[in-house]
Amino acid sequence: MIAVTGATGHLGQWVVARLTELGADVLSVSRHPKTAPTLDGITWTRPVRALPWDLTDKASIPEVAPVLHQAEAAVHLAAFIPPDTARNHEGMPTLRANAHGTVNLLRALSESPALRTLVLASTFEVYGAPTELPIAETHPTRPTTYYGASKLAAEQYVKLFANREDVACSVLRMPAVYGPGDAVARALGNFVRAAAANEPLSIHGDGGDLRDLLYVSDAAEAIAIALSRRSRGVYNVGSGRGYSIREMAEAVCRVAGRASHINWHPRARERVDYVLSSVKARAELGWEPRVGLDAGIRAQLDWVRRSTS
Repeated sequence: MIAVTGATGHLGQWVVARLTELGADVLSVSRHPKTAPTLDGITWTRPVRALPWDLTDKASIPEVAPVLHQAEAAVHLAAFIPPDTARNHEGMPTLRANAHGTVNLLRALSESPALRTLVLASTFEVYGAPTELPIAETHPTRPTTYYGASKLAAEQYVKLFANREDVACSVLRMPAVYGPGDAVARALGNFVRAAAANEPLSIHGDGGDLRDLLYVSDAAEAIAIALSRRSRGVYNVGSGRGYSIREMAEAVCRVAGRASHINWHPRARERVDYVLSSVKARAELGWEPRVGLDAGIRAQLDWVRRSTS
């Protein structure tokens, strides 16, 4: 059995879909777990068990631990993702969910007789402002956001857990994950929602800022591979190339079949480019992204249109 925290979230539902497709028995762990997907177009091909648990509730660890001890593997996706991570000032909610929640999960999993491997989904934000592109796993970790700091803390606890419990633990650092189900307010998703509503797309600055992007099924596949290989260590999981904000907007307009109508605004903050090197993941995990930008945008746009029709 594989325990998946955050199984009802955007990435979580895709991960459960992939794991059940591969024949795994999955335990959905969240505050309000589901035994069936809620995202249109997602299918879970095997029965899924549910374990209600708010990971910030330390007092309930004795209650949930016996159930979690049945799992041979765990995927930790549960996290507080601020609506806008770059402008996030909600330090305590982020700390409680992402750091304290991770610690509580590891406490519940400690001394498990069955657990063999654990995968943590992390973020490019642990790096902070990059000093070189693309960003390799050896880049210094100097987060500049509460979200990045909280995920870096989670990584450190997972590393300690791996050494103490002799469990194969891997950390997958991801850029923005997009695709059907993505509701986070960031550039590509904002463009897709605007196009679906036939509204102008808004860009702050000259649109030259570079961002790495990862389609959600590619992210789910990376997690499934890390589990199956019982991988250890840190891996960047990204496209390996930078898309400019303007390039994203033009791609959305192209896929939506509409003339480019962009509203330009003064830059709200200093430009920072983020592009991850996924060389290590490709070499050691045998993983590589398969969904191109236009195909990913088309799938997300179709989902938004269905959801709002």
